[in-house]
Amino acid sequence: MKNIRRFKQLAPVVPGLLVGSCIALLMQLQAWQPLERTATNYLMYWRGTRAWDNRIVMISIDDATLKQLGQFPISRSYYAGLVERLTVDGAGVIVFNMLFSDPVIVNTGLESSHVANASLARAMNVHSRVVLAQVWGATSEVIRPIPVLLEAAIATGHIRQLIDPDGMTRNIEVVWQGISALGVAAVQAYSLDKELVEIPTQPSQMRINWPGPAADLTTLSLIDVLDERVRPSQLKDKIVIVSYGATAGGEQLRTPFDNQVRVPAGYMHAAVVDNLLNQNWLRPVPQNATLLVVLLGAPLFSSLLYRRQVWVQIALYAGSAVVWIIICFSFLSSSYLLPVVPPVAAILATGLSVTVFSWLRSNALWQVRSAFLNTMSHEIRTPLNAIVNLSDMLRETPLDDRQREFADILHNSSQTLLALINDVLDFSKIESGQFMLEDYPVVLHEAIERSIEMLAPHAAEKGLELVYALEPGTPPLIMSDPVRLQQILLNLLSNAVKFTEVGEISVRVQAEVVTLPLERDVRRWLYSSIPAKSAPPAAPTLEIRFAVCDTGIGIPADRIGQLFKPFTQASASTTRKYGGTGLGLSISRRLSERMGGNLWVRSYPGEGSTFYLTVRARPAMQSPLLPGYLAGLSGTRLLLIDGNSTRRDHLMWTLTPLDIDLSLVTSFAEALSVLHRAPRFDGIILDDAILTAHIARLSIDCASALNHLRQIAQNEPLPIILMSALKRPPPDLSGDTIILWKPVKQIALYQALRSIRPITPIPLSSPSPDAAEAAIAANPLRDRLKILIAEDNRINQRVVLRLLELLGYQADVVDSGKAALAAVCQQRYDVILMDMWMPELDGIETTRQIRQLPEHNANPLSTQRDVWIVAMTANAMARDRQRCYAAGMDDYLTKPINRETLNRALERCPAMQSN
Repeated sequence: MKNIRRFKQLAPVVPGLLVGSCIALLMQLQAWQPLERTATNYLMYWRGTRAWDNRIVMISIDDATLKQLGQFPISRSYYAGLVERLTVDGAGVIVFNMLFSDPVIVNTGLESSHVANASLARAMNVHSRVVLAQVWGATSEVIRPIPVLLEAAIATGHIRQLIDPDGMTRNIEVVWQGISALGVAAVQAYSLDKELVEIPTQPSQMRINWPGPAADLTTLSLIDVLDERVRPSQLKDKIVIVSYGATAGGEQLRTPFDNQVRVPAGYMHAAVVDNLLNQNWLRPVPQNATLLVVLLGAPLFSSLLYRRQVWVQIALYAGSAVVWIIICFSFLSSSYLLPVVPPVAAILATGLSVTVFSWLRSNALWQVRSAFLNTMSHEIRTPLNAIVNLSDMLRETPLDDRQREFADILHNSSQTLLALINDVLDFSKIESGQFMLEDYPVVLHEAIERSIEMLAPHAAEKGLELVYALEPGTPPLIMSDPVRLQQILLNLLSNAVKFTEVGEISVRVQAEVVTLPLERDVRRWLYSSIPAKSAPPAAPTLEIRFAVCDTGIGIPADRIGQLFKPFTQASASTTRKYGGTGLGLSISRRLSERMGGNLWVRSYPGEGSTFYLTVRARPAMQSPLLPGYLAGLSGTRLLLIDGNSTRRDHLMWTLTPLDIDLSLVTSFAEALSVLHRAPRFDGIILDDAILTAHIARLSIDCASALNHLRQIAQNEPLPIILMSALKRPPPDLSGDTIILWKPVKQIALYQALRSIRPITPIPLSSPSPDAAEAAIAANPLRDRLKILIAEDNRINQRVVLRLLELLGYQADVVDSGKAALAAVCQQRYDVILMDMWMPELDGIETTRQIRQLPEHNANPLSTQRDVWIVAMTANAMARDRQRCYAAGMDDYLTKPINRETLNRALERCPAMQSN
């Protein structure tokens, strides 16, 4: 067991260890060198050219020189003339990339070889800073310049050339057998008379940092210099390199900027001189350091990628590879050569291995987990369907106090169990990466109001205020997942109500435009070729921020870190006192992250908590339409009397855009003072908490207090909208007072405002439950709807039958798929409530066979079907829903079946709508 636990702990770094070891082994074998050379060439090419140092001049024995002199090798008397000419023009150092080891020269008939050598030696002595080339023969014997020239030279330098397998020259040996390289010797001679230039000693090979193409270096023809066709200023204080440059013969080399056409080898010495003068030769990182980075970095990177979603892993390792290339490019601009290929290969190979490993692991685990969850979900939901519905029905029957207590406990426990099952399924789907988000228009205030409305009764029992406000600039309609957004809000609000005994719970919403760099670049690329007038407006990405604030018990600072972990609450005592699974906040955070945001908390013990939720969304193109009667409220003057700051802000931000002149006060006394000064108001919106406090202080009734307001306002029929608590009995009010139940819903507020300037009288109160049931029972369409229940569990048969009876429907029952098929063949049904798991023939296959019957629409894609089949199943996974629709079912209900959900499913039936 310990070994297994240790292996699990090491699992995140195992892919990195394997990849890092392989990369390091290949580095030791020099396997990356070809790719590394290519990568360095591209980086240097992308970096672009730099100007050659203007202190360097190349004199070339080119085709024009050979054509005019008519010989090669040319007489050393010409070189003597060149040295004399350069001495006159003030050249700093003369470097001959020529071998003066052979005393035999072409006899011009004018002078002998000894005379020419002596003439050249005298010129060299006069100049005093001439460097000659030296080589070694095939048997490594030294081939020195002839003695008279060697004695006249200030130094010699080797011209040994290192060529990589791709034909590129990248390195020179600073010293070879005790002799400096020709370019190094030239700079050393230059340093004797000019500024001191540092020469690298370690490592022994210097990496050439090529400035640019050879054609960019100042290159003069030898014959032009001899004929004095070159200005002296072009040669004064220069390091002059004399080299062979004719197109025929001579050693040639390739550079990163001369990759297609080779150039004379003398430019290698010019590049070395340029690097030394500017101290910008390439400084590579030692291979041991690279090995260490790969061996340590790959496991760390593997642990970073471990257990992340696949798209996150791909983004991380692809982005890391690009970032490393950018870093190498930046360092190259500063003359530092970082390894490119091994680190990039380590990043990509580690990322790919982690992704493949994660996919294989998650796929195997998902198969096992999915089968387990499907089975357990079905087995638990099937009996739970009966428990939930029968306990609900039991509470509606006449019971004594003890029986009602037992029924309430049974009902609450079943709801808790159902919530636990739903939380576990959601958590499992998110963890396995099989969770999909929808993208639909969401009316923000409706999503918040639905969440608040579900908790309003519980909050009212505790005397808590539930309020919300959408700050200006927040779009009323966004594109998001309405179900998951409401799930998060409901979880945060339910926790706030659970842990708050006194005070209020508020929700504030604000929006901020965020522009992602990638999104900005994509938009710029998409619309760059579109004329400005025809370019579609790009919807900005918004960060919607919800702040859910309560005045509850608060959370200790040392417990906040544990709050979002699965199956964890603030403390064990919290779990015992308040209950809960500890999954709600964990699921909510994961959902918020999937929606592009985050979830965090700020809390102080005894002062309350504020949970912050952010999600990324786009504003919907269309906006929700306001009721037409609100246009008549323009210019209306209203007085708002409310002590709750959040609700005041909400009402102000809601009413001000309607061109309503709103005055805000926080107490009854302040309201009286305002009415005394400016009594002409068209209506008053009053919080019942302020009214109750005023009544208790003066010992008067509610009607008297309201009439006193009207008298001060000098308007006896002045409409008053009273915001009343849900559980508080409405006071005896006059006809000009409208009750607006808290928490205040926007549509109810709009309806209440019609009393200010009524257009058509509309009843504001909702029908009572008895009236609603009477309306259901009186609907004749329900009697004519033919329903068949296909369910093998007898308890669930009775539950569904009773639910249908309460909704005013009658139904037939069969206990198998074969029986359902036979019943459909015998008579016509409008709706079939089909269980998925039945003996002999399951619901999926039964539906397929029904759809194949000619009289029941053989085309599964048609929307006009003779029978409406509704899946009724305990399987709650997303793919189960897809299987049902693919088989030809029209709707989907998850057990335990709710009465309201069943009613909505039946009302969607075409038979109900067509009648």
